[in-house]
Amino acid sequence: MAVQLDCPSCGASVKAKRGVASVTCQYCGSSILVPEYLAGKTVTPSRVPIHGKSCGKTALTLTVVAFLLVIGIAGVVFYFLAPATEKASQSFAATVQSELLDTDQQVIMEFGGSGTGPGFFQIPECIAIDASGNLFVGERDNNRIQVFDLNGEFIHQWFYSEKDDVYLSAMSCSRNGGLYLIFDSNLYLFDGETGEYVDLLEHPEGWGFSDVDVAPDGSVLASWYKNRDDIILFDASGDIELVIEEAISSQTGDSELNTMIAAGNLGKIFAFGSFNETVMIFNSDGRFLDRFGNEDMLIMPTGMDVDPLGRLWISDFGDLILFSTDGELLQRINLDNSIRDFVISDDMQLYGISADETIVQIDLTSY
Repeated sequence: MAVQLDCPSCGASVKAKRGVASVTCQYCGSSILVPEYLAGKTVTPSRVPIHGKSCGKTALTLTVVAFLLVIGIAGVVFYFLAPATEKASQSFAATVQSELLDTDQQVIMEFGGSGTGPGFFQIPECIAIDASGNLFVGERDNNRIQVFDLNGEFIHQWFYSEKDDVYLSAMSCSRNGGLYLIFDSNLYLFDGETGEYVDLLEHPEGWGFSDVDVAPDGSVLASWYKNRDDIILFDASGDIELVIEEAISSQTGDSELNTMIAAGNLGKIFAFGSFNETVMIFNSDGRFLDRFGNEDMLIMPTGMDVDPLGRLWISDFGDLILFSTDGELLQRINLDNSIRDFVISDDMQLYGISADETIVQIDLTSY
């Protein structure tokens, strides 16, 4: 089960899974400590042991051993009494879990770190790549876009706004280098290499954009939250092709104010609703196809992208989770350093923003 917290910095409502010590606010990036009574821990008053330090540990050890013996005996009895179908199901689940936990990722490169100079970052928020191999990293609240080559070498930087208190929330790049940015809840198009402003893409009801992703054919997918949880599809020229009104809430019956989206090369649209904790699949004309995921599978996703094979990848609390084109769980890869936003290149290389404010490259060709 998840618990609801209010961010002390921005006041936003943030969800945290029970048992987790801290979470990161997906709106302002602040770290929030989860109170022990909400984290599912038993809170007991401190006390001085009467018989010395070793007595408490000995009693605890004996209690734990006795408890484990009881659990072990009960488990053996249950195993032999359980129906064959249940035992087969348990065996299958154990095999899948083992495969998920034993998978190793290949980290090819890591660069950057916390700092203000070229090649370093202050709260890096978004990452994107174009077909020429330019890697773009956008920082949350200093209006800066840095451009790198695929070896991590700094090329140059530019600033997308002169205003203060402007917060970058999403970014995606077309194959020809058009960089789409969402800040101030508006969707802008810039030239990725020069930083020149190109266009403003608009929802029929104005501002309210929260996420953006460019499909391989150049069409632009964006989520919108102002009055409804809409998904809007623009063509490569910026003209509206499709609006899916209340994309998440119309299927769940519950409101949704934060929708993360991903567009694939097979024509499918993936949308994760953080308030509803589920992923929706739509086809290219906006028809709902299926849904998958829940609060036990997806704790707090921070990034989502579709690989060249049409499969969906989600970064979630230190894990990379791979789903098939139909939403079947294929792999859960545990990372040493959790990834926030990320992008996958045509040659199956993942470039992601780590919790240490570095950029990491992970080889996905073996998955």
